[in-house]
Amino acid sequence: MPMPVLFRGRIRRTAYAGLLSCSLLLLLASCATGRLPFLESPDAEGSVDFPVIERMTLDYKIMRYESDQRIRATVGSTYDEFVLVDLPATMNRYMIGTSHALKRQEIWIRGTANLRNAQADMDYGLHHNGKLGIDLHKGFEELALAVYKDILPRLRPDYQIVIFGHSLGAAEAVILAMLLWTDHYDVVQVYASGAPRVTTPAGREKFGFLPILRIVNPGDPVPFLPPWDIISSKEPYVHLGEAVLLLDGPYYCLLSQDLGDAALDSAYRPMASSQSLGRQIDRHLTPGYLARLRPKVGSAIQVPFADRDQYLLVQSEPVLPAHHSPR
Repeated sequence: MPMPVLFRGRIRRTAYAGLLSCSLLLLLASCATGRLPFLESPDAEGSVDFPVIERMTLDYKIMRYESDQRIRATVGSTYDEFVLVDLPATMNRYMIGTSHALKRQEIWIRGTANLRNAQADMDYGLHHNGKLGIDLHKGFEELALAVYKDILPRLRPDYQIVIFGHSLGAAEAVILAMLLWTDHYDVVQVYASGAPRVTTPAGREKFGFLPILRIVNPGDPVPFLPPWDIISSKEPYVHLGEAVLLLDGPYYCLLSQDLGDAALDSAYRPMASSQSLGRQIDRHLTPGYLARLRPKVGSAIQVPFADRDQYLLVQSEPVLPAHHSPR
């Protein structure tokens, strides 16, 4: 007898929670307990395209949780060309949609979904990438390279490229952007949702110009992983790109690349580590991100990071129903 869909969904969520729990317990145990000081305002100026971010997050949610048939019928039907790809060697997947009228290709990379992916999360030693000339998180690099090698024949050199990833997929998205830029592809935007750190200050110095926007849900512990000094305090793990911090309702903060990492680490790492493991996982899952993105689609208001607590009640995050927003 076929297993009920609802029961299968519960099994998938429980299994995912178990994989993420292992990673969080092992890595958070290595986090430094002190706060990182920041003396200047971390706020950045610029616009954030919340309708696009919500749309790509919804498409990612469908890729992450729905059947292949539904993925192709909903996400795939909106493109001139669409491919959903499974990578057996890394047990990961990605999808790519091509719009000829816009001369644009959009890529989504899935996050942790199985033990093989979780092993890559935990392989946090640094490895020097000769092509890029920088050090990278070894596990993230391995999975990103698998996507890179497979996707190259599917890319059009004269088209713009947008990349979205969540969690492990966000780490891969950042590395993929570095690789494609090095190959002279036109990477116009990277959306890194719930992203862990992938490189050192030398890597950020070399590739910090890339159009990467990190999307951070307060209380999500993954943006603080790997712990910044888990390898060396002289060559710590750091983030690339500005960060949009999702507050309640239409409110958000936009943080600079140089100061945003320290600001978030100081303000929200203690919050994440003080929450129950179940609440930490809820903050990291895609529905928790969508719940904070949706109110910002119609009207988004940037507020100073110093005033953030006035616009944040992290206790209430409604779970969104499964649906696909039309383009």
